[in-house]
Amino acid sequence: MKRIALQFGALTLAAAGLAMAGGEALAQAKPEIRIGTGRQAGTYYRMGALIADALVRDQMVKSATAESSSGAIESSRLVDKGTLQIAGMDRFWVQRAAKGEAPYKKVLKLVTVMPMMRAGIFFVVPQESKVMTVADLKGKRVSVGARGSGMENHAKLILGAVGLTYKDIKPVYLSFGPGGRAVKDGKADTQLQCCIPNGAMTQLSELKKVRIVSMDKELKQVMAKQPSYGVYTLKAGAFKGHAKDAKVLGILQGWMGSASMKEETAYIFAKTVLKHLPEMAKKMPQFKETLAMLAEAKASGSRDPIEIGVPLHPGSVRALKEGGILK
Repeated sequence: MKRIALQFGALTLAAAGLAMAGGEALAQAKPEIRIGTGRQAGTYYRMGALIADALVRDQMVKSATAESSSGAIESSRLVDKGTLQIAGMDRFWVQRAAKGEAPYKKVLKLVTVMPMMRAGIFFVVPQESKVMTVADLKGKRVSVGARGSGMENHAKLILGAVGLTYKDIKPVYLSFGPGGRAVKDGKADTQLQCCIPNGAMTQLSELKKVRIVSMDKELKQVMAKQPSYGVYTLKAGAFKGHAKDAKVLGILQGWMGSASMKEETAYIFAKTVLKHLPEMAKKMPQFKETLAMLAEAKASGSRDPIEIGVPLHPGSVRALKEGGILK
């Protein structure tokens, strides 16, 4: 009996050891997901933080974090290196990266993991400003975003499409929050804004009467030179003082990854976003755009509304099929 007991104990210990080893293997199999966003307190960062929180709560990952970067250009390079698994980017930079066009020095093999939103890009000025069109920005102090960021490069492209260079303006290199405060305090004449509602734009419009710079004459001009842009309707009430709908430039944005990403990682990310979208949309209205893009893809039977310049990752396709978005 004693011998049997010892053998039984040994078997129990062996089984426990196997269970622990299996548990460790399972834990190791869970991916670590680092999500590249933008500046802290910005829209990308807050959206990424909500997704990271959902991933952790569902215990689908070993870890998940939203990490600040200077924007899409830096994030895409870090995704390519494998430092980040996923990053928020807009279609313009995705397509440039996929072709290896400036500012990229080589082709980056990116894929769409999940759509993010459609956003408007526009210049905002104090209500009393004499700047009425983009052409009127000549000689003005323009808050273009952080140096080297995606927004700063958007500023160059938009201005360039209407015949202006940085030599024609006085660029002010500030991210959304400081840039908005510079306009409020009279240290900048205008700011290039995007992805509203965001805290910087809300604060600016609450503290100062502001309006957008009309793009009616320049929209076709910009889109002819930069076809990645589209037309976006900035709805009345988008911020305090914006009293009527206006046409501005629009861009598709998404959560992007490397083509070499493991299928399970993309699957877990897409599945988690789908599951938590309704609750995240209550916390951030930008997620309502994600819902709208997915609904459009489902209704049309096309992937076009949710592929941000490059195809979906196979893991994402699997999750979207399970979620009833794709057939």
